[in-house]
Amino acid sequence: MEWDEAAEGVLTTLCRMVPETIRELARSSAHDEAEATAGERSATSVSVDDVVRGWIRTTPPEQRDGLVAVIEDLGLEPERYADELESAEGWEEEPEDSGM
Repeated sequence: MEWDEAAEGVLTTLCRMVPETIRELARSSAHDEAEATAGERSATSVSVDDVVRGWIRTTPPEQRDGLVAVIEDLGLEPERYADELESAEGWEEEPEDSGM
């Protein structure tokens, strides 16, 4: 899938926030999720919105509050991503007897 130039830039900016030891893993996960998000809207290219939504979806729910300031720093409106920021979809809680 093609990527808008601005989308690539946003992904790079977001990845800089991640410790170097796991940066490539975070980039790969967010890249795949951004492409999936673009695919959900039947797009032929990945946009900045797809990248931000993908980044949110790959961020654990308990860490998403910190993304509001990051989204604002990117010059975007966090309200646009409220559904993703508030959703825990795809993140299962550990069963109580799991020992974790």
